[in-house]
This record gives sequence, structure tokens and C-alpha cells, in this order.
Amino acid sequence: MSTILNLEAPRTLDVLVSELTANPPGTPVEAWVFDDAPSRQAAEEKLAAAGITARIRSSYKPLVYFFLEELHIPSLAKVEIGYPVHPAADPQRFLIEAYPLAALVGDAEVAFHANTLDLTYDIKLTTKAGETKTYTVFAPNVVEDDHVGTPVLRCCGWHKGERLKTDFEIMFLAAVDAVKQQTWERKQPYFDRLRITVDLPANDLDLDFCSESISLREAMHEELFFSLRECLNAEMGAMAGRGGARPGQVVPDIRSTDGNPRIVMSVEEFGEHEEATGEDIDMATATRPLKIGQIRRELAKIEGVPIKAISCEGREVLGRYHNGPGPAVLISSGQHANETSGPVGALRAAQQLAADPDQHFAIVPVENVDGYELHQRLIVENPFHMHHAARYTAFGDDLSFTVPPPMYEREARGKALELSSAKLHLNLHGYPSHEWTRPMSGYLPRGFELWTIPKGFFLIVCTHPGWEAIGEALLDEVAKRLAEDKSLVEFNAKQIDCVRLHMPNAPFEVRYGIPILKQVGSMYQAPLTIITEATDETVYEQVFVDCHEAQTRTVLYAVEAYRRLAAGSDFPSA
Repeated sequence: MSTILNLEAPRTLDVLVSELTANPPGTPVEAWVFDDAPSRQAAEEKLAAAGITARIRSSYKPLVYFFLEELHIPSLAKVEIGYPVHPAADPQRFLIEAYPLAALVGDAEVAFHANTLDLTYDIKLTTKAGETKTYTVFAPNVVEDDHVGTPVLRCCGWHKGERLKTDFEIMFLAAVDAVKQQTWERKQPYFDRLRITVDLPANDLDLDFCSESISLREAMHEELFFSLRECLNAEMGAMAGRGGARPGQVVPDIRSTDGNPRIVMSVEEFGEHEEATGEDIDMATATRPLKIGQIRRELAKIEGVPIKAISCEGREVLGRYHNGPGPAVLISSGQHANETSGPVGALRAAQQLAADPDQHFAIVPVENVDGYELHQRLIVENPFHMHHAARYTAFGDDLSFTVPPPMYEREARGKALELSSAKLHLNLHGYPSHEWTRPMSGYLPRGFELWTIPKGFFLIVCTHPGWEAIGEALLDEVAKRLAEDKSLVEFNAKQIDCVRLHMPNAPFEVRYGIPILKQVGSMYQAPLTIITEATDETVYEQVFVDCHEAQTRTVLYAVEAYRRLAAGSDFPSA
């Protein structure tokens, strides 16, 4: 193991309090930093004890924090918000950054409009008593070139009318510099694992809406993971943020601390490929992700031809081919291993299908087993974070886009398609159950902007040219059947209503209460692919049950409809 960065950053709040106490200003103090509410309040109280009036606000999501900390929300009848538009950002950047404010103001009427102010929201409030009040809320940002030379509007600290470089920013920028200054060997992967351990004194804030929270630790994970990959991918000439390059496994491990912020980056070997263990649980009522051992045991209950591949770290990727009459279906999940409801839904559905001798399918329940084990480790410290470090394989690539040999994990999908000749691929996925942000790189997750805000259980149909008609018929039937679950439709509506206010131009259709997308192309091997997207990064208890129940039913409904459609029509040539 070699260490390429070891930095302790003085805590910005402590430095600010110390400097202000040593040189008391003659006027009230305003500052913006990356710290949680209790820490900022404690700093204000220390300053107050020294006779200094101060308001220390959050640089991250300042409008949401303004409503939570400085207003009495139950008294509001109407909320009108003007959001700024900046030439260096997406036109709706600050509208999206205000999410999920529309869901946090109770029964008050909410309206948003663009304004012409510089980095400033304007607010008009009408109380239930008929009183009108106006406010402005500053959103500190600075235009800077990012880690790949693209100008971005970056969230930043602020004090005395100018940018204040905070501990949060200092650590992030130091990590980027360490990777860019490192001399990597000219081969892929550059390393087995690049571990970034960050101690960050910031606690998460749970919000009273679905699974929403505000988390600086999670924002740091997302920024480090994607930004460092983008640095490495740019050096390789690969598409930033996507799957073709194999830089190695990038693992931000963000931990809570009461001490100073610190970041340590080290290059290490994989070592032994250990696996998390635990008791088996009933899949139908599973309230958490299954251990990989149980997944293998559940798979073994399905009769059929074994499918096996070996992962980058040396773990077994297992599947089954269950032969039968009629057209075959491929069921896969765990391609992105932090999407954890898919393996449960895939196995539940496959076990039900296997009980019918007429069914014909192949299943690979966890395609990315190395990522699955990484996710198991990461949720010990931060159980509710989305953990995109576990999205890709240990090579650092998206196995669906792996092109050059060796194939490793992808061999399992290839063998399943070869054995079954399946023309329909049911590809079970998930996405964040709460907002996904990158505050140091333009706020919206680059390349994944549509998925920055959850919008319920989602369906995507991807068809090769010529397969559009059967894809549309299949999608329509599955969506209609899913809509029989009124609780699912109600959950979707709750999230979609909020999305429509904060992201009104999001390009998706809602059919029978199920959000959908349709794509035509040859990206996927099977000519007909149904992709599910459950809000499962990372959820537990009844929310997790609801996610894998929807996954299970999607598979069963799609198989039933597909076999009926196949019996009544000729398929196009693949």
C-alpha cells in the first residue's frame, strides 16, 4: 500500500470563530460554510458569548436550510420563490437545488419562477393570517475550471463578500490534485483499489419527505468518486463518468468525526476477497439487502444448467438456465451493485417461474459481485447513502459496456444469452431514493442529470430497430398491471408531483401512474430490453419490501405478456 495524500484540514468553523473572537467586528457577521446545522449553531453561540452577533449559514442547499432554520413553516399559506439563472449552469440548476422544498412547506401553495438576480433567491411569503413578507437568500457559488478543464459553477464558502475556501473544498481539491499529479503506469487498470478515507464532522439531516435527507458526507462520496474517475478517464481518453475505461476500483469511505476534517488517499491491492455473512431471511418480506451467500443458496433452488463466471477480484458470478418450451427470457440484476432490490425481485420471480415446467428463462441475480460486497462494507458506516463506488466492477468499468477482453463478470450474461437465445432481457435496476448531487462540479450529477431527483418506480423499454411495436405493447401491459397496486401509484405520484415543480422539463412520460421512457438503438445485446428503476439506493424496512415487490411483479407480468404476445405474432429478425 502507498499513500499519495494525507491531509488534515483545519476546521473552517473553528478558524472563523477564533479569528472573529481575536478581532471582533463592529457589525453583525454573515458567513456560509459546509457544516451541519448543530455545528453552525454552536459556532454562533460561541461568538454570541464573546459579544459577536453572527449568522452562519449553509453553503450547501442554502434555500432549503433557510426555510428549515429561519422561518415558521406551519404559518405559511403561500410561497412564491424566484430562483437565479446563471450562464455557467443549467438554467434550472437553482430550482433543482431548492428540492424538496415544495414538499416541506406543508399545505402552503408553492410557485417558482426564474428571476434576474445574481446567485440570489427572492421570496415572497403570505401567512395564513394574511401578512406578507419578502426575503432574499444568497447562494454562494464561484465559476472555476473543474478537474477536467470545464468551467463550472461550484458551491463555495463565503465571508466578507468574497469566497471563503472551506475545509470541504480544500479536501476535495487536494484529492483531485493528488490524482492528477500522480504518475500512473500506462496500463489499465492503474491500480487495484484507490481508497479515499475522509473524516468529516457533519451529520446527516433527515427530511420529512419520502427518504430525503441532506448529507454532506454523501455529497463528498459522490464528488470524490465521480470526479476522480473523470480525471482518470480523461487521461485514458475515455468518456467521463461512463463505463468504457478500467481505471481500477475507486472507493471513497466517508466517516463521521468529532475532530478535524482529514483525508487520506492510498493505493492498495485487493487482498483476500472476503464476503459478508449473516443469517438467511425470508425473501418475500426481506427488509434489507440479502447477503451474497443467501443469494447463491436461493439460486441453487432453481433447477437448470449452472452458469458461472469469475469476477475481477476472483469471486464467483453464478446463474441458471431453466429450459422449457416457448420463447426464453433473461432476468438479470446487480449490474450496478448498489441497486439492491433487484436481486431479491429477480430471485423471487425466478423461483415462482421455475415451479412451472412450461417456463423458459435464464437468471443472473448479481452480475457485479465485487461491487455487491463493497456495498455491504460501505453501508456499515453510512447505511442510507447511495454509495456509487459500488456501481461499477472492481476494474472500475460498467460491465454492460465492457468491450475489450477479458470479459470477467460479463461472461455470465453472455453465457445466459447463448444458452437461452433470449430475445427479451428483464434488466432490474435501481437509482437513488433521495437527491443525488455534486456540489463541487456544477451540482447536478454529470451524465446522470435525469436521475438527480427520485420519481418513483420507473420503467424503460429499449428496442432494436424493428422491435418498437412489441416493445410498446409489452411496456403498456406491464405498466397497466403494475398500476393495479394503488400504493405504488400513490408513492409514485407523491414523488412525481414534487419533481414536476423542481424539474418541470424532465423528459419522461407517466402512464397509468408509472413513469416511463422509450429508447430505440442497439446498445443492449437482446433486441428487447425492459429496465426497471426502483428507488432503492439505499433503503430498508417497508420501503425496501415495496421496491423488491415491484421488481418481482414486473418480471412476472412481463414474462406473462411476452409469452402471450409471442404466441400471437411473428417476431422481427434479431
